[in-house]
Amino acid sequence: MAPQQAIADHLDISAKRVQQLQQDTVIPRGASLDVARVNYIRFLRASAMSGRGSGDVNEERARLIHHQANLASLEEDVKQGKLIPADEIEKAWTDMAMAMRAKMIALPKKVAAVGCGIDEYVEMEALVKSFVSEALDELSVSHEVQEHAE
Repeated sequence: MAPQQAIADHLDISAKRVQQLQQDTVIPRGASLDVARVNYIRFLRASAMSGRGSGDVNEERARLIHHQANLASLEEDVKQGKLIPADEIEKAWTDMAMAMRAKMIALPKKVAAVGCGIDEYVEMEALVKSFVSEALDELSVSHEVQEHAE
């Protein structure tokens, strides 16, 4: 006969959970550690085989209502513009990243074409900064246009 705390430690669950399992007759009161372990494993297997729910109709109905309420809340947030579907975010970020990539790939050619005769560091730095600012401005404007189009 093992105490509840010993069974809890053995099964890696709380003593309160052991008490619940004893009330549900999953683990017999006064069971040894071996009996408690075997009964608990059988209980877990049976629970896994029957699915996530307990089989109680009222409990399942409550779960359904809870999930329906969550879904309705999410749909309302989407309609109000508080929530954006992940695929739309992914597409927008992909488009912006591709535009940024194209601008960055074109940058060395632009700098080389315009700055080939520049000998001064400060002048070259200003040229590169102007091209980077130009690219960022174009990206920001195209992003604003895209936002207004939607």
